[in-house]
Amino acid sequence: DGSMAGMGEHGIDDGVVRLREWADDDAAWYAASVRDPQIQRFTTESPVLEAAQVLAAIGRLRVSETDAGFVICDAVTGARLGNIALSHDGRSGDVSYWVAAEGRGRGVATRALALFSAWSFSAAGLDELWLVVHQDNIASQRVAIRAGYLRDPARDQTFEETLQHLLRE
Repeated sequence: DGSMAGMGEHGIDDGVVRLREWADDDAAWYAASVRDPQIQRFTTESPVLEAAQVLAAIGRLRVSETDAGFVICDAVTGARLGNIALSHDGRSGDVSYWVAAEGRGRGVATRALALFSAWSFSAAGLDELWLVVHQDNIASQRVAIRAGYLRDPARDQTFEETLQHLLRE
């Protein structure tokens, strides 16, 4: 039905990383995390994002038929590690993510992207996913490849971005 509901109360996890729905009390953490220099360099997040704006976005996400977003957490401790999101048209989806400084270098992004991509295909019934990665963000390009995405140079959007593509098997 295209609905993004149905993740379950505890989210989905692989024993190391858990993806769960956003809660109201995550808003301040999100707003603080996006001030990180790496997130500012490689994403479109506002450096002056406020918790109230995040809270409003969480509310919109809960009722959206075409958008989904989850907190990337440590599956054992529950610590927040990042954000992963999807915007789709029922057939094709655009994925975006970031990992907070404390979550980097541990394979978190690769695990989260693989989990989220599988969930996107099954829950939303999508046929393909796209991920735009800044050309200088080598770590994120490697994450995409490890999660099964393929570079699509013919569709690279600008000299600053590379496009990564994943088809449902």
